[in-house]
Amino acid sequence: MEQIAIYGKGGIGKSTVSANISYQLSKQGIKVAQIGCDPKHDSTRLLLNGKTQTTVLDHINSGSQDIGDTVSVGKNGILCIETGGPEPGVGCAGRGILTAFNFLENNSVVDHDTDVIIYDVLGDVVCGGFAVPLRRKYADAVFIVTSGEFMSLYAANNVLKGIRNFDNDKCRVAGLILNMRGNEGEFEYVKNFADAVGLPIVTRIPRSRRFYEAESEGVTVSEKFPDTEESNAIGEIVSIITELRNGGGKLYPAHPLNDDDLDLVAKGKPVTRSIPLVSIQRELAVSERNVLKGCGSYIACSCCMGIRDADVIIHGPKSCHYFFSSGWDGYTVHLKKTGYLRNVSQRLFCTDLDDHSSIFGGVKELRELIESRIIAGTKVVFVVTTCVPGIIGDDVQGACAKVQEAHPGSLVVPIEADGILYGGSHQAREIAMKRLCTLFDYSLKPVSNEVNIIGYGDTTDKVMMRADEMYVLLEGLGMHVNCRFLDDNSFIEFRQMKKGSINLMAALSVNNRQICQILEKEAGIPWYSKPLPAGMAETEAWINDFGSMVGAPEEKRNELLAHFRREFEDFKNEYSGRFDGLKAVIYCPTATNLNWLFEVLDVLGAEVTNIFCPTNSKWNHNDEVFFADKAVEIEGDVDFDRLQERLRAIKPDMVLGSNQMLSQLKMPHYSFSRPRVGVKPTIECAKRIVRMMEVSRL
Repeated sequence: MEQIAIYGKGGIGKSTVSANISYQLSKQGIKVAQIGCDPKHDSTRLLLNGKTQTTVLDHINSGSQDIGDTVSVGKNGILCIETGGPEPGVGCAGRGILTAFNFLENNSVVDHDTDVIIYDVLGDVVCGGFAVPLRRKYADAVFIVTSGEFMSLYAANNVLKGIRNFDNDKCRVAGLILNMRGNEGEFEYVKNFADAVGLPIVTRIPRSRRFYEAESEGVTVSEKFPDTEESNAIGEIVSIITELRNGGGKLYPAHPLNDDDLDLVAKGKPVTRSIPLVSIQRELAVSERNVLKGCGSYIACSCCMGIRDADVIIHGPKSCHYFFSSGWDGYTVHLKKTGYLRNVSQRLFCTDLDDHSSIFGGVKELRELIESRIIAGTKVVFVVTTCVPGIIGDDVQGACAKVQEAHPGSLVVPIEADGILYGGSHQAREIAMKRLCTLFDYSLKPVSNEVNIIGYGDTTDKVMMRADEMYVLLEGLGMHVNCRFLDDNSFIEFRQMKKGSINLMAALSVNNRQICQILEKEAGIPWYSKPLPAGMAETEAWINDFGSMVGAPEEKRNELLAHFRREFEDFKNEYSGRFDGLKAVIYCPTATNLNWLFEVLDVLGAEVTNIFCPTNSKWNHNDEVFFADKAVEIEGDVDFDRLQERLRAIKPDMVLGSNQMLSQLKMPHYSFSRPRVGVKPTIECAKRIVRMMEVSRL
């Protein structure tokens, strides 16, 4: 079976050429199939006496599972197939081509005894779907239809780029088909391009009224006017295909022009190519250090999930739903203190976009799902986009607005944060935060002793939760928590963010800092640059600095300091010197604050000899490890295998770190994360390290 792809700019005449080729081949007794790969679905019309046929995508959209009427038999037994496409402005036509080809292959639509398949493909669309017939699986040879107009040559050059992406220097291009427009100097103009790309002009099809006369009757010019100049020009292409079928003929590699050389062609100037063509490498258009830190849609969902009485709809495929929901499986347990027990399956929903949606659009499914949640009683619905609707161009904002208009008592909030258009987690968090800021009640005035906590979040570690001293710390300074943004807030609590006079970071992180900066810029809420403290030294400094800034009386500050100092002194009295003479190694990522850990290890008496960091990543936002006044060597780019080599050489007594791989070590190890606020959580970590060493010695 010989497979031939005919490419060309829309309107250049490739469908006319394809139909005439198929007709002439069939007249020779060759079994031919012609597949039109254009949403206009007019490729096979001349082979069916001017009639159109049901397209593959229309058939798929109908829900039918059989082949149905997707194949029509035309002149001389030619099998006629049209892939079709979605409605204009909806879905992805390129994805439709992919789906149609899968349908044809899975259902064996084209008989195995077919001699030649002609693919008639739109050539001025360069997405991957329209490139399917360029794959070596489908096209043995490629003809490109062009004319003496620059835009048709521009499209031809793009097709050559596509072929080169698949083939490099392999030979698969049969040549150019010049469909004459009758312009002065047209042949010389196209010949200049052909010579520059190293391809022959295999035929010149004259501009002729005979084509119009034949097509007005729904037939090919080869049928109505055989043995004419027009029919003979098509015959030259048929002769090349026949040679290829018989093992002869010549094919050429694709050598597209660069922009400068193409500009010379546009000006009618000769092109001299003295250097070999180098494949163009794709580059990210934005800063790599920010854009791909994580899935943007997931981060946007996590922001919205912090509002417990809102529903979140993922506009995307089922796989995204699974991935997002798996990160929230334990959320019901965390909310028990509020008495609000809706689990993730009752709050997080998905439109479950599939291949059908990617072709025909998913707006209908989205509107129906939003409506169903409002009918179920939800007052606030967030709609978060994934990459798929960004690719297919779904009007998500319009869909949300229509549902909102139909249900004025509810709030439908679109958050378009898909990575394909906007980047990764860093960008998505900014998009989500800016959108959320518009929902605050701006009639509220800040209350001087009310604060908002940014990035707090509960932990599954109940011991650490009980040890958390955030409220002790704040209330000791006369402050009250207005909103924990975004952590287990009702929508009403969330709306009251403006009551907070200042935002405090629960921990120092790029994410918390970003949120604080956005809240200050968008909502005018200032933030304090130092995070809530962990450990005695940080707590003491924070009480003095922040307490002075908010005007907390010195007497209150001293009482609070005395409380924390007593806790720390009690710890020292009981645990001081437990690890005298022991050596510790720390294995932690960059952007880690270790002051609290050094503090408790000093009490225990352990010496930190080395700090190792995993392989540095170009995605990191910060390349520093924070700790004060300790002359400890730090070594970066240490993967786990290299870490084990270092440990065999150093022979420490324990390894402390925040990497899950530590569980594979055959020596005492303790995995930590930054403790919660105050002194008691760091003491609890120290006690766990002691218990770890005690158990390891048994």
